[in-house]
Amino acid sequence: MTIKIASYGSCITRDNFNSKLNKNYKERYECVATSLHASLISLFSQEFTYDGTKIDFIDEENVHNEADKLKTIEELTKSFFHDLKVKQPDYLIMDFYTDVFLGVFFSQDRFFTNNGYISKTSFFNELPEKFHLKIERSPSDYFGLLLPSIAKFMDFLKKEVPNCEVIINKGRFSNRLLDSEGKVSYLPSYQHYNDIWDKLDNYMISKYDLKFIELDHQKYYISPKPTIGWDVFQLHYHDNYYHDFLEQLNTVTQIDKNAEVN
Repeated sequence: MTIKIASYGSCITRDNFNSKLNKNYKERYECVATSLHASLISLFSQEFTYDGTKIDFIDEENVHNEADKLKTIEELTKSFFHDLKVKQPDYLIMDFYTDVFLGVFFSQDRFFTNNGYISKTSFFNELPEKFHLKIERSPSDYFGLLLPSIAKFMDFLKKEVPNCEVIINKGRFSNRLLDSEGKVSYLPSYQHYNDIWDKLDNYMISKYDLKFIELDHQKYYISPKPTIGWDVFQLHYHDNYYHDFLEQLNTVTQIDKNAEVN
């Protein structure tokens, strides 16, 4: 029987469950629910009605508009919660790239993730007085919104998905790029974001007594041509990163399995 996995956060978590990177992962895992680039601040903000025709993507250069439209609708409808309740995953793996790097917009007490999807729609452009809130600019304000949202989410999991164990993925940015000839070059450093990420992960692990996966990011390099086809970015690693992540996850799940037997 495969282990049911839910993924929350970004590609640094979700890409581990892609056959192009870990070709045999389905022998052990099934990814049953995904939330991509959606802050818990947005997912726990007040619900509202919207005109579906306004989720139209006015940017003609947006070649991924169908996928982006789907992710936008998933955030607005908060469908991730429904998926978790229905699928009842064994593990939820979380990373906080979205809050560390992207932040949120708010307009009239409604919050939306600054993920580059919603902001390309007529719906978003017609909202009045939009404000962008980022964690590095206003940490006290941001944490004042994020931490209560995290608490609500953990309470939701306890009540609605009681057999799901949360694992924090301590993903981090790197600026070291390794080309096919073994030459190392350097992208702009995002160390200040890593410092914030450290604090947020450590809070979660300590507050809720969570397990975590932590790779030594000094051992890995950014890929100039990511296997999945992503652009070069400080979070898109060479394939060995994802292989090693899965090995750590295998260790965690095997320890749990052995504990159940004993």
